[in-house]
Amino acid sequence: MNKKLIKFLMLMAYCIPYGYLAMNGDATSGTMIFYGSMIAGFGTLCRTAIRTHNTIILVIGNILSFISSYFFILRKLQSEVWSWYFKPFTPVGFLVLITIVSFIIQIASIIIVKARKTSTNSDNA
Repeated sequence: MNKKLIKFLMLMAYCIPYGYLAMNGDATSGTMIFYGSMIAGFGTLCRTAIRTHNTIILVIGNILSFISSYFFILRKLQSEVWSWYFKPFTPVGFLVLITIVSFIIQIASIIIVKARKTSTNSDNA
């Protein structure tokens, strides 16, 4: 596939508001399974970014996902009261928390993969 097309498709996939969908599912259904789907989505995108050597897309994509989730949460806050559900955090504060945690995990996985590649390359030399 064309490299520009892969980058574009990855950015479009990152525009999905994973954080909002997970939080909305948690608040409406009372189950944390939606956080699992968020992790699976981010994991798939992270693996694709690593395999295609597009780690900058991972950073930009996380920002896009946060922005889209942020706007959906602000829209949801106007119609419903979520502030009671994510105590001690506000919904926006909780979104920031899960975004930072998922970003740290993705960066750690990139570092681990690169460390394994360099160790296997040095072992073969």
